[in-house]
Amino acid sequence: MGCEFGTHQKVAPINTSSNHPASNSVNSGILRQNRTSNDNPYNNVILKPPDGFIEHSSSILVKNIISLTTEPDEYDNGRVKKNRKVTFEQRFSREPTSDSRVVNTNNEVANAIILSSDHANNHNDSLEDDTISLNDPLTVEADVNHLLIATYDYVEMTDVIPEAFDISILQQRQDAIDNTSYRSIIQSWQPDSLEQLIKTIKTFRKGKSIIDQHWIIFYWITYNINYDIVAFLADTVAEQSVEDTFRTKIGVCGDFSGLYKYLCDKLDLECMDIRGHAKSFRYEMRGVDATPIVNHAWNVVKIKKYWYIIESTWGAGSINKQKQFVREVNPYYFLIRPHQIIYDHLPKDEKWQLLETPISMSEYLQLPRIFPTYFKLELELISPLYQEHMTLIKGKPYALILLRTPTDVDILAKFEINDKLIDGGSRIVFDAEHQFYRCYFAPNSIGKHKISIFAKETISNAILYEAAIDFTLDIDKLPENPISYPQTWKDFHNFGLKLISPKNTHLIKVSNGMTYACILIRAPSDVELIGYLYNSDEQKIIGAQHIYYDQQKDLWTCQFAPNQNGLFKATVFGKKKTDTGNYNNVISFKIEATEIISPPLSYPYIWQIFHDLNLTIDTPQNCSTLTWPENASYVEILMQAPDDILLSCGIQYNNIKIENGSLAQFDHEKNLWQLLFAPEQIGQHELVVFAKRNTEENFQCAAKFYLNVTQIYQAMKFPTIYRQFQHTKCRIYEPLNGILKRDTTVSIHCFIPNADDVNLTVDSNWDKTEGYKNSVLKTQITVGSKDLIIQAKYEQESTFKVLLKYSIQ
Repeated sequence: MGCEFGTHQKVAPINTSSNHPASNSVNSGILRQNRTSNDNPYNNVILKPPDGFIEHSSSILVKNIISLTTEPDEYDNGRVKKNRKVTFEQRFSREPTSDSRVVNTNNEVANAIILSSDHANNHNDSLEDDTISLNDPLTVEADVNHLLIATYDYVEMTDVIPEAFDISILQQRQDAIDNTSYRSIIQSWQPDSLEQLIKTIKTFRKGKSIIDQHWIIFYWITYNINYDIVAFLADTVAEQSVEDTFRTKIGVCGDFSGLYKYLCDKLDLECMDIRGHAKSFRYEMRGVDATPIVNHAWNVVKIKKYWYIIESTWGAGSINKQKQFVREVNPYYFLIRPHQIIYDHLPKDEKWQLLETPISMSEYLQLPRIFPTYFKLELELISPLYQEHMTLIKGKPYALILLRTPTDVDILAKFEINDKLIDGGSRIVFDAEHQFYRCYFAPNSIGKHKISIFAKETISNAILYEAAIDFTLDIDKLPENPISYPQTWKDFHNFGLKLISPKNTHLIKVSNGMTYACILIRAPSDVELIGYLYNSDEQKIIGAQHIYYDQQKDLWTCQFAPNQNGLFKATVFGKKKTDTGNYNNVISFKIEATEIISPPLSYPYIWQIFHDLNLTIDTPQNCSTLTWPENASYVEILMQAPDDILLSCGIQYNNIKIENGSLAQFDHEKNLWQLLFAPEQIGQHELVVFAKRNTEENFQCAAKFYLNVTQIYQAMKFPTIYRQFQHTKCRIYEPLNGILKRDTTVSIHCFIPNADDVNLTVDSNWDKTEGYKNSVLKTQITVGSKDLIIQAKYEQESTFKVLLKYSIQ
C-alpha cells in the first residue's frame, strides 16, 4: 500500500478564561450541523472486547486533566495568567516532534518571510490597534461576537475512556521514554535475524511492564527502520514480508505496522493492524480535495483492559520539503491520545477511533491540520471551530482566527498563496478583554491561501517556532477595500505603543513630489524610539531618518526619506528609558519610492534633546551631508535656539576628535548660532552639535552631520574657547585662525557683550586695551612669542575671566 507519511518542514527566515461555551472542549470537538443526540453513530457501535471499555462523559476527562495541570489563576498586565505545572502528560507531549514544521526567528532572516505578530508575554489592555479594522472597540466586539455565536451544534471529540490515560499510565509511559539506558541498550543490538531479535527482546523485557515492552518494540522499529520514500514517490511500493522489512531496514507504513504486530504476536502482546486515511505528505501537496481513500496503516495495542494507538511510521521520522526522509524517533506517537490523532488519522473501522463519539469522513476532512505542538503547548482554538476552510468576516477585508494560549507561549503566523508569502498579509493582536489572540489575515489576490500558525514556549530560549495549525482561505473575489498590516514585534505591545498613522497598510508610497514617509506613534513617557531606513539589499541608509518626540502633539514622529526610486524598509526600534541595553524592533513598514527628486532629502542624526530644546536648523536645509566648498578651510552650520540655550560643537575623523577643529559662536545680528568646522585631511568627517540650557552643567549631543572633504586649501585650527565665551555668547570676526605668527601685526575684532572691561595678555604681559566699546573689541596688536589671551570682567565680579586663547607659531 502506498501509504501516507508525516511531513517535516524547516522554514528559514523567521490564556486562560473565556465566556465562549466551547472553550474547554476545543481540543476535542467537531462541527455537527443539525444533529441531535439520536443521530449519534456511536450508539450502535460496540467499541470494546468483552472485558473492554468503561464509558464516561468526555467532560470528566477535561476536568480531570485541568485539575492536574493548574493552580489558581493570577493576573499579568491585564491577562489572566495560568500557572502551569509540568504534568506527566505534558512531559511526554513535549518530546521533540520531527514532523512539525518550524520557523527560525533569527532577526537577520525573519524579515524574509514577514511573520507579522503583536504577541507578548505581558499585554496592555489599553492598547489601540492601528488599523480601522482593529482600533474600533465596536468593530472588534462585532467581529468577535460574529465568530463566537455558533450556529451549529457540535459534540466533543474526547477519548472514550478517561482513566485509560490516568496518572499512573502517563507516569509509566514517560518513564519508559525517559529511560536512556533502554535507548542505549536497544541501539547496541545487532540481531542477524527476526528470531534473534525476538529472543533478545524476550530476555530484555523480563520484569518490565507491558508499557515498557511496547516502548522497546516501538523504539527498535523507529530507530532501525527507514521509510521507503523512493518507492512511495514513484508509486512502486510492493508488498514485502516482515522478514524483508527486517533484512532491508526499509519499508512503508504497512511494513512498519506489520512488523510491529508481528513482534507483538511473538511476544504475546495483544495488537491490531489498523487501516485508514492519513493527512500527510501527499495530502498536503494536493490539499483537502485529495481523494479520501484508505492510504495508511498503524496499530492499536491492548494494555490491561484498554486499547491504545501506536503510530510507528510517523514515530520514525518525517519527509521534508526536499522530499527526503528525515529519521528521528518521535515519542509523541507512542500511545498517542485518540482525540489528538483523529485530526490526521481516520480508521476505516470507526470503532478504532477510540472516541466517545466517532466522526464521519466528511467531518474528518473538515478538520484543520493540527500538529503535535498544538497539543503539547496546550493551545485552544476558539474559532473557527473544527473546520479547515475559512472565510472572510462578512463585510470585512480579512479573516479572523481566535486562539487562546498559556501565558508562557508565543505565536507567529504565516500567510501565503502558491507557496509565496503575502507581504503585510497577517497580524496577531492579544485581546486582553477576551483573553485570547485575534489573528487577522488580509488577502490581496484571488486564489487558495494557506494560513499557518506557529508556537513555542517563551521559557525554552528556543529560536524555532514549531507548526501548530494550518488553515485554507479560498478567495474568489477580492474585497472592495483590501488592507494590509505592518510587521510588528512583541515589544510593540510590551511597550504600550499605539500606531496613529498610516492605517490599513504595510506599504507607504512616496511619489509625486513627496520627499519622505511619515509614521506617527503614541508611546508612554518612559519609552523612547529610534529608526532606520534600509534599501532592498538590507543596507542602512545614512541620513534617511528623522525620529523625534513632538511634545505638543504627544506623538513620536518618524520620518523616512528614500534616496532614490525603489523599495525600502523603514523600521522603528524602542526601549525603556531606564533600560541600558539595546533598542528592540517594534514596527516596520515597506516604502515604495518613485520620482524622487535629486538631490534627495536627507536628515542629520537628531537626538531628542534637539526637539526638547526647540532647536532648528537654518543651514544646511534638508541635508545630512555638508558640501565642501572649493578653496575652503572650514564649513559652517547655522542654527536657531531659544535665548536660554547654549550650543557647542565638535568635529571627528575616524572617531577621533580634532582638537580646535570647531568653533561655536553666536551671531547677534542674525540671532543665529554659527558653528564652524575645520577638517585637517580629506575623507568622511562627523560634525556634532551639542546643546544645554544655560543653567545646566553639561552639554548633550543634539545633532550630527557628515562632511566629505575632497581637498583642503589651507588647514587651520580655531582659537581655544573657554566657558565664559559660550555663556556670554561672544563672537570672533577675526582672526578665525587660532594660530598666529610671531612678530606679525594682527587685527583683533570680536563681539563681547555686556562686559565692564576687556584686556589682552601678550607675552604674559597685561595689555589694557582701549579698543573695547559698545560690546565690540577692535584693536591691533603685535604678536609676541607666547599665547595671546583675551579676558573680560563683568558687573559685580572682581576678576577677569578668560574668553579665548590664540597659540603662537
